[in-house]
Amino acid sequence: MLPLWRDKVRIVLCKDRLIVLHHQGGKRSRIHSKQVLPYTGPESGWQPVVAMLESVLNGKDWKKADATVILSNYFVRYLVLPWNEAILSGPEKMALVQHRFDEVYGEASSSWEFRLSEGSFGSPSIACAIPHALLNHLKVLFEATTLSLKFVQPYLMSAFNACRSELGSGASWFVLAERDNICVGLQQAGQWSSIRLRHVVSDWFEEAMLMLEREALLAANGEKLNKVFVLAPEVAGMTSIKRGHWSINRLVLNPPLGLSQEEMTTSYAMVTAGM
Repeated sequence: MLPLWRDKVRIVLCKDRLIVLHHQGGKRSRIHSKQVLPYTGPESGWQPVVAMLESVLNGKDWKKADATVILSNYFVRYLVLPWNEAILSGPEKMALVQHRFDEVYGEASSSWEFRLSEGSFGSPSIACAIPHALLNHLKVLFEATTLSLKFVQPYLMSAFNACRSELGSGASWFVLAERDNICVGLQQAGQWSSIRLRHVVSDWFEEAMLMLEREALLAANGEKLNKVFVLAPEVAGMTSIKRGHWSINRLVLNPPLGLSQEEMTTSYAMVTAGM
């Protein structure tokens, strides 16, 4: 079957909800079904929402669709690795990634699995870490279905790819806001210089501004980087504004056919990012 004709299922795992979108391929390409399943139990971590996913996967006939799982940044850790002139083999690169995560996160990193996205020549690379048990559990779940698990990717990657063309070639800050965490990164022409995550305990926008001020001081490259792009699709009333020396530019994801703008802002922005 041609790839464009195959059905596609996109799934988002957040600590407080599971989002599923089934997109039907073929001549009449359309959204076949969609649902958001909230989780309000006392347990934390990825296990409760994955248990919900298992129930959803077992309850439907997916007709050999291709699946993409998007992980909330709550489940992911990032490091930006500086350019390394040494010529390293694949295993040596991953050993370096493991070492850097060990330095930053200590013993916790021993149970994580790592992925490395190498930058262009002379540019930093970005590494991410995801719990190994989570990835293994997802693999086992999908093997028991007719779905083909094609990708497991952090929300930061799918969101950034969806907005990349609007960021331009100059240096700018990228702020990605979820309900309970924010990610602030400095990028230039698609290359990351820094990425920071923070759990939100109060006003996400004010916390993002504090992070930007601190990250700007750490960047300390003599250049005033005051352009900020913010993707906060679930936040009502977010607009482009001036804040001191900062130029805050709101990014908007256009809904695919079959979803309204209201549905995007209330439920489905994460699952459609990068479609």
